[in-house]
Amino acid sequence: MIARAEEVLRTTSFARFVPPEHFDRVRDRFEEVHYDFGDTIIRQGEEADAFYVLVTGRARVLKEQPNGEEITLHRLQPGHEFGESALLEGQARTTTVRCSTAVDVLRLGRGDFQELVAEYPELMHSLELLSRWRALHSFLYSYSHFGRLSAPALRALIDHLEPVEFQKGATIIKQGDPAGPMYIVREGRVRIFTGPPDQPVNVAFFREGDYFGELSVLTGAPRAATVEAASDCRLLALAPAQVAALDRQFPEIEKLLVERRALYQAKVKARIPLDFSQELLPAELEAKAPRAKAAEEDADEPFADERG
Repeated sequence: MIARAEEVLRTTSFARFVPPEHFDRVRDRFEEVHYDFGDTIIRQGEEADAFYVLVTGRARVLKEQPNGEEITLHRLQPGHEFGESALLEGQARTTTVRCSTAVDVLRLGRGDFQELVAEYPELMHSLELLSRWRALHSFLYSYSHFGRLSAPALRALIDHLEPVEFQKGATIIKQGDPAGPMYIVREGRVRIFTGPPDQPVNVAFFREGDYFGELSVLTGAPRAATVEAASDCRLLALAPAQVAALDRQFPEIEKLLVERRALYQAKVKARIPLDFSQELLPAELEAKAPRAKAAEEDADEPFADERG
């Protein structure tokens, strides 16, 4: 291995969690590979076969959208590592890495990678944290309005998010409660409504990438609406104190959150989207059934003055 490649490898988080006396053995498992401008190092959808460290040159991490459009998630420079997520999870590649210049990389095959992470638990933990961070960054950038944030602001936001889960039908936020966390929908669907559960006025329906709860966080007022899990949900929570700290440090975050106020101030009843119907309609019909039955009984019963 050339001196430059070894120097770069020593600076990586991968090498930092390997005991110094074992570094030479780990180093020898990597192979040096060259790619030209425009070459694809890994491709979205393909089986994961290796872990990489960029030694020279630059590359881009790309995500293909359902419409075929590619968006850039990261720009890789010497010392950056990539390819670990799919190896750890045993899944296909979720992104493409394409060369922006001619590049040299260090490549660690899947078998060697798996042996090393099994041998060094701290290395496994470090790579798992890196993988989760990248997956969250990719999600926010691809599916939410937070992708508009600058890289420093997005990194700071990610560092403060806490994952939480709710089962279908659970109340995430209750109208009138004190201000609490705001949430980003990582997976699942939620509905926002005002009024009692048996007579709800639907305000909005949110999916993957949407966020809610920021109004009371920004104003300190009680919750203005109830939020219910329309399906099993995985959410990302951000506590009020952390929102305030991020707003002070990054005004662009506050600006993005304030844009949502109009949604709640419009007070327009929202239609149930088709993809929510299966989850919501049966419950709403059950809630409406007693009222409909009571109305029918009232109609059948004659008024007092009709009795003579």
